[in-house]
Amino acid sequence: MAKKKTSKRSQKSVLRKGVKKKSPHKKSSPVGPKSLQYLTLDQLELDGDNPRLGAKAGQYKSQVEILDAVVDAFGVDNVLSSLAVNGYFAAEPLVVVQQRSGKYRVAEGNRRLASCLILSGDTRARHHERRTKQYKELQEEYGTAPISEVPVQVLADDHSLLSYLGVRHIAASQPWDSYAKAAWVAKVLSESKGGLSLEDVSSMIGDQHRTVARALEGFYFVNQLRDNAHFNPDDSYRPGRGSNPAYPFSWVYTALGYGPVRSWLELDELTAEGRDEAPLEDEKLGDGGELLTFLFGNKSKSRQPAITDSRQISDLAKAIANPQSRRLLSRGKSVVDVQEFLKPAKERVLDSLLDAQQSLSNALAPLSEGEVKADDAEELRAPSRKVRNLASDVSKKINELTDEGE
Repeated sequence: MAKKKTSKRSQKSVLRKGVKKKSPHKKSSPVGPKSLQYLTLDQLELDGDNPRLGAKAGQYKSQVEILDAVVDAFGVDNVLSSLAVNGYFAAEPLVVVQQRSGKYRVAEGNRRLASCLILSGDTRARHHERRTKQYKELQEEYGTAPISEVPVQVLADDHSLLSYLGVRHIAASQPWDSYAKAAWVAKVLSESKGGLSLEDVSSMIGDQHRTVARALEGFYFVNQLRDNAHFNPDDSYRPGRGSNPAYPFSWVYTALGYGPVRSWLELDELTAEGRDEAPLEDEKLGDGGELLTFLFGNKSKSRQPAITDSRQISDLAKAIANPQSRRLLSRGKSVVDVQEFLKPAKERVLDSLLDAQQSLSNALAPLSEGEVKADDAEELRAPSRKVRNLASDVSKKINELTDEGE
């Protein structure tokens, strides 16, 4: 459980100055022609730390659980169909890293490996016997040879893996969603044990807009609140997508990008070199949880979100800047309610009068055109009198105020 140390900005500056910057690694191709080979399925392992598995990455206890998660998250039927009919294309090798155990962990191609395991009836696919039977029959129908080994490219080392995934999934050809990117960067920084800075990673993947830094701060922010029981992803009314279906992760780092939000939470200035795994001070954890409730709601507390979509995050930030409106948000008011409440009295009265005028015009139209029968009109007398009396009271009050001002 990561808790915020009571460190000050000046202390952080001293620490940063005391850290020597590593010399950049020499650029080299992470895989080469000699690295292409064939391995049997039992030599290969699915990657339970795959960032695309979202918040549950790293929590799976067996290859069986990882395979089930891959199937649930990404679907495999189209891959199974292709493998059963066409076999495995040599032009699409898996990308793997050798482990100390002698096995090879798949860094790229977990869905393809999961499909091969299902099609071959591997024990790791024991929960997918229906699929195994269905696609084996298709395989036999087309006379396709069983898949016992597959082509792989072996990455030389972890730095090669970093380069490969960074270029392929973070920077260009097959981009991951923002949560997967942030999870991957956090994992890289953690495993480098200080050997890489966030600035190094950003340079490696060509991030010139601090997108990685913003997403990583949001990732650490959410994890700190979750670990300290100030946020439960399952309580979110707003679903996410991609690798993080529990809540819309991009809303978090978007909100943290606004000055009023950062001031309220007392967050340090975001820097290209910083990677604070606990961005919030202990005394601000409650406010951090409130921000996520404003964004996503809280099912356990029966509190609805303060906004309906991401376009209102800027309005939420403006409301957060005002202590009075923050209190209204904490009492369950929406951003729209808060904006209305904080309008000058004259604007609120004028808006109400214009709304009433439009409503009365809508009521008058069917009456004027004879669409309402006499019997029905009788039922309308009482509410019409109430409207008339209210209109009279409003007009009288306005006249009184006008007379007082003369």
